[in-house]
Amino acid sequence: MHLFRTKFKNGIVAEFLPPHKPSNKVIILCDGLPTLPAKKKLVQFLSKKNFWVFHIRYAGTWESDGAFLSHEPQKDIDQILTEISQGFTSVWTNEEFVIHPDKVFVMGSSFGGTTALMSSLNTKIDKVIALCPPVDWSNQEETEPLSEIKKIIHDGYGGGYRFSDADWDKLESGTFFNPVNHTEEFDAQKILIMHAKDDKVVSYAPVEKFAKHVGCTFISRKKDGHFSTSYIMKWCVWRKVRKFLCS
Repeated sequence: MHLFRTKFKNGIVAEFLPPHKPSNKVIILCDGLPTLPAKKKLVQFLSKKNFWVFHIRYAGTWESDGAFLSHEPQKDIDQILTEISQGFTSVWTNEEFVIHPDKVFVMGSSFGGTTALMSSLNTKIDKVIALCPPVDWSNQEETEPLSEIKKIIHDGYGGGYRFSDADWDKLESGTFFNPVNHTEEFDAQKILIMHAKDDKVVSYAPVEKFAKHVGCTFISRKKDGHFSTSYIMKWCVWRKVRKFLCS
């Protein structure tokens, strides 16, 4: 099945699919940084599980308008949740859709995992799945430092990410979009974090410590490295994810 595509009024572009059977449950997928926005198989997988599925492009990335990191990325999700209940249109078919969600879930890996965590602060979000999420941007030296990621984006991703040095510096400062600054605000019952001990991109120990501090559900893997959101399509993983979402 081909994916639908829409552009919300706030300039955010998303690919999406309706559920196979009538449902008002919504999943929003958030990408890592940097990455190619290609999640067709995952969107189809979740649609078959009877969710509305939206794979968003953050403001200032890929097809979306705006400047990346001009605001915290979870704010894009906040705005989209307002718009889907007001109506949005497929750019290919001009078909209009309206959803009145009874459950909203956010899933993301790496940078997208951070976005999922931060989105959980919104009372409209019911639960989030965060895979190997950075939880403290001011403490990345042991893995991939932000200065290195910035160079990789400039050299290899061109206009895929459009941001100013000043906005990137906000991320490096640790005062912006940084989960450790909000540990007392998180609702532990809304969060599932999954991480592998052999992850070479995002260090395992700080994330485990963060999860224990928050008191959220934490699933540890001995191996599997730095996995993407597609990891949840594994049968043994999806079984745990679905149980958490339905609990």
